[in-house]
This record gives sequence, structure tokens and C-alpha cells, in this order.
Amino acid sequence: MSKFRLVAPFMIVMLVLTACPAGNDGGGTGGSTAPGGSAAPGGSDDGGGGGGAEGDGTISVTSLWGGAEGDAFQAVLDAFEEETGIVAEYESVRDDYAGVLSTRAAGGDAPDVAIMPGIGFMQSFAQDGLLIPLEDLGIARADLEDRYAPGILDIGTVDDVLYAPMVKLNSKSTVWYHPSSFEDLGIEIPETYDDMVALGEAYEGPAWACGCADTWNLTDWFETIYIRQHGVEMYDQLFGGELPFTDQSVKDSISEMTRILNEEQLVGGVDGALGTVFTDAIGQTFSPDNEAWLFYEGGFVGGIATGQTNPDLEIGTDIDFFDFPAIGDGGTPITIGGDVIAAFTNDSDVAEFLTYMVSPEAGAVWAGQGTIISPIIGVDSSVYPNELASKEAEQVADAEAVRFDGSDLLPAGSPDLGATLQTALNNPDGLDAALEELQVGVEQAFTEAGS
Repeated sequence: MSKFRLVAPFMIVMLVLTACPAGNDGGGTGGSTAPGGSAAPGGSDDGGGGGGAEGDGTISVTSLWGGAEGDAFQAVLDAFEEETGIVAEYESVRDDYAGVLSTRAAGGDAPDVAIMPGIGFMQSFAQDGLLIPLEDLGIARADLEDRYAPGILDIGTVDDVLYAPMVKLNSKSTVWYHPSSFEDLGIEIPETYDDMVALGEAYEGPAWACGCADTWNLTDWFETIYIRQHGVEMYDQLFGGELPFTDQSVKDSISEMTRILNEEQLVGGVDGALGTVFTDAIGQTFSPDNEAWLFYEGGFVGGIATGQTNPDLEIGTDIDFFDFPAIGDGGTPITIGGDVIAAFTNDSDVAEFLTYMVSPEAGAVWAGQGTIISPIIGVDSSVYPNELASKEAEQVADAEAVRFDGSDLLPAGSPDLGATLQTALNNPDGLDAALEELQVGVEQAFTEAGS
């Protein structure tokens, strides 16, 4: 059983608290103070330090963000440098982030700090003794608990040791569209999945884009359909290793997925979609000469589309999202993606950076860029720059149930679920064999992880 399952129900509480105005406005002195003006986590007045070496004024940081997402994170790094004088040199690793980070760590060339979406491979780094416990950086868990809703810190905890607090999240239950086209065609926001499938019929030619070359786009499709078709209990069982990927429920959800992701509905057909990366799919949908009108992906799409793809987009006219609709009797729970931050190096600069990244001040800077929702209590809802970001925070806060991205919960070493889903699109006859192979690999990964 996955040790992280208990975390998910607390996500609603977290976003309710995050969206509420707080007494502390996120100001202060960055890494040197906690909310309310108290000493920094760990009780150090200099913002951290722990038992590590003295830093040299520069740290290396990696994540997988580029484009508008990378720019938004750079704003946080710039604010950190202005506050502390420490330079955080950022490297974006867009392809096979988990593999690249694993190779570097194994070769003794890990970055000082990494921000990771995959809980499974973060756990493996911790178990291999490669990550620095926050306590060793002078950051006490007890001093962070009032910044997060109950259970959230457990996501980054391995064997009762906190290594990786969450620093960002996004809803993955948002479907993006052109409101003006709905008005022109006389169509309504769909209330059911059947209604959403039928949307494509209102447009001349294919209406949907998919960045299916990036396999995580397909895992997001599948996970959102699965949880709404079969409910949270079966979702927990599937991604907790208790229900096999050869189960009929998996095949049923893949079948639902291909009602939209098919030759007739996709711009460029199946082959074209499988050759299109995520950011290009946003361009197909929201560039000035768009080919598509509908696109499913997470709340981060809004910031990328308006900040990178087409800054002239008018929110509410040219771009907006609606909630992924209900499917059958599964209700309307939502899935989220989130990222945790962890240190491979123990020195005073890294300690200062980790201390800053879990502060409301850093959360407010990042949330103000419009590409993320901050999980940190004390980040006022007023910092979100537009109604898309505020609406996304409200969607998660109001959800009947919330679950973490399933593929990110699978243990390190699991096969790529998205690659199996690509087979569902381009070789349906080979799906059964692909699911059997996937299940064998997942079972092995759970076994090796000791679950």
C-alpha cells in the first residue's frame, strides 16, 4: 500500500486555508523570519545554517520548468537574491527530468537543490541517503506545521523524516476553451462527459489539441477520467498498488479517453497529436492563428497561454476553463499536481534558500506570477494576478475530494504509464499486452520500494 494515500484528503483543507485572507501579508525578511515575526524555522536568527558548511554565495537549483513557468520561478529566485544576496543559478531540465536527476545524483553531480514532481523518485533519493533532512538544515518540522494544512508535510516525509516540503501545486481538472466560440456556436459548458465529447461536433473539423508526445499529458487525461468514472477508492487502490493496471476499470477509462483522443477529434489526427509537445498544443489552441478550440490540461495552462503563447488573449473572451465534467457515478473529485523541494547539499546558503522557499513571502511572489497555486498558508488570495488563477484556487478549495497525481505517486522505477497510453492511441490491438507489461513493472517497483 502506498504510504502517501492518507495525504490526499487533506488537500481540500489546505486550499481553503490558502484562499482565505491571512493576518500576515507575506512580508518580512524572507528567510530570516517566520510568520508573525518569529525566528526562522529551527530557531536560527540567520535564516538557517544547520550543521552544514559555510556557503560560497551561490547555489544550483533544477526543475523541469521552462517558458512562462520557468520565468515565474526565476522571479522567486530573483526575490531570494535581492533578500539575501545569495545567487540561485537555475537549470531547466525539460526531458526525462527524473532520469537526468537520478544519473547526476548517482554520479556525484547532483544539484544543490532540486524541485521534483515525482514523489516516488524523491522517496528513492531519500532512502538512498542522498537528500538532506530539513532538520539538518536547521529547519524544524514543528516550525513548519502551522504553514501547511495537516498531512501536507507527509508528502515529503520518508521513514518519519521530513526531506521535501511542497512548494507549488495546480489543479489538473481544468478544460480550456474559447468562450467567444461557445457564444458564436450557441453551445454550453458541458455538464457531463458525454456533453464534452459532443462539443467537437459543433466545430468544423477537429477541435481538440493534445500534447500527446509528452506522455504526462496522457496520464493526466487518464487519471482525471479514472477518478471521475470509478471514484476515489478505486483510484487509491490503483495507484497504491492494490488494483492491477490489467483491471477492466483501467480499460474502461482508456476507452472513454479515446472517445476524444482519436483521429476525428484531434487536430492533426492521432499521429499529429503524438508528435506534438505540450507547449505546442497550447499554441495550436490559443495562438492568434489557432487550429484547435479545446484543450485539456492543468491550471498552469492559463499562465503559459497568456504569458507566453499569446499575451493578447482576453480572459473570459479568448480563454477560460471549465471543470472537467462528471462521468458516470464517480462524482466530481479532482486531481492535482504538486512539486516538492529537496536539498542534496548541506551548507548555509542551501539552508537559507529552503527556509525562504517555505515562507509566505516566497509563496506570494510565485503565486503572483499566475502559473501556480501556493500550498503555503499565509499567501493571501489577493496576490493572484487574474481571475484564472483565483478561479483555479477556488476549484480545488471547493472540490468534493482531491487526490494527488497518480503517476507521480507510483514508486521510482515504475514503467511510463503514458507510454502505455500512447499505445492505446496508435496501436489499440496491442493495448492488452502493453497493460500486462506495465503491471509487471509496477509490481516490481512496489516490491523494490518495500510497499
